Amino acid sequence: METRQLKAAGAVVLVAVAAFGVWRWRAAAGQQVSQPVQTVTVAKGAVAPVLAVTGAVAADERAVSASTSGKIAEVYVKQGDTVSAGQKLVRLDGAGAQQDVNIAWANLKSARAKLQDLIDKSASAADIAAQNAAITKGNADYQKADEARTALTVISPIGGTVIAVSANVGEQAGGGSGSSTSSSGSNGSGSSGLVTVADLSRLYMKAAVDQADVSKVSPDQPAKITLDALPGKEFTGKITSIDPMPTTSQNVVTYNVNISIDQLDPGVRLGMSANISIDLGKKDGVLVVPNIAIHSQGQDKTVTKMIDGQSTAVTVETGAADSVNTEITSGLSAGDKIVLQSFQSTTGQPSTSGGSSGNPFGGGGFGGGAGRGMSRGM
Repeated sequence: METRQLKAAGAVVLVAVAAFGVWRWRAAAGQQVSQPVQTVTVAKGAVAPVLAVTGAVAADERAVSASTSGKIAEVYVKQGDTVSAGQKLVRLDGAGAQQDVNIAWANLKSARAKLQDLIDKSASAADIAAQNAAITKGNADYQKADEARTALTVISPIGGTVIAVSANVGEQAGGGSGSSTSSSGSNGSGSSGLVTVADLSRLYMKAAVDQADVSKVSPDQPAKITLDALPGKEFTGKITSIDPMPTTSQNVVTYNVNISIDQLDPGVRLGMSANISIDLGKKDGVLVVPNIAIHSQGQDKTVTKMIDGQSTAVTVETGAADSVNTEITSGLSAGDKIVLQSFQSTTGQPSTSGGSSGNPFGGGGFGGGAGRGMSRGM
């Protein structure tokens, strides 16, 4: 049995070698060596283009700073604590501020008492007006002193989780704006402050979209999301907003696109990296050809069309595309036959891209199939 198999295999090899030798001899002699041309018929179909971007899980957060200067007296929270809006986070030393409040209050009370005394004595209108002005100033001084005292206590503007604490007792805190709104993602906290609080109950995706692609996206477009940390799981969402200001890094301009997550998995955590596919809108009933049929040279795109049995390159204009097909907006008509690949050469080189080296035993195929809306032909 083994001997028969060996003899049969040897015969196949001999036939193959002989065929290859004949083919090489014909090519060397300048004879035309032809292989069947693989074609498809242009027809109407659909394309479902998507924009693939990367991003990270983000959250609305507030980096809270003190709006006045002073030495840190107490830090009430630590990283990971859950806080509510209005809860105390940090207190600055306020002995001097309380004294200022007491002095301003005493001055205001004295001014009011003096006004009453002037009224009781039927003082002139000018004296009463001057004293009213003194009371107005006293009210302003007291309000300013009270605000300065209140500012010594840093409170959380939102409910959420403390994700960063940079405040340490005894250190000096400089005056700031109080709090700033930002988002956190793969690079951690977006802003610095004494304490940073994030709303982890409303995680979302933040993706950087190149300036060349940002015009293709808009709010409410659906998206599919996969996370590197959670393989095998796919999430859905939609674009909620596009940041109006770009980000520039190493001369690359991008816009942050914010994407909701429909069903939040407990395993999704702040900062996780993600791959996101944004649905740019399916187009039905358009002329489509397989991507592998299109050849590009600079800004020009061509397709090899069969005309009277001859392969002829024609220029086409394209529209939307997906991973399989490309929309043709001009240059072809339904029913045209176009070449996917051919093996016709006297030098062993393919006449169109996607072919083999001319070896009659070389493979070749559609790569991605004939595609939706396509009929195959030979």
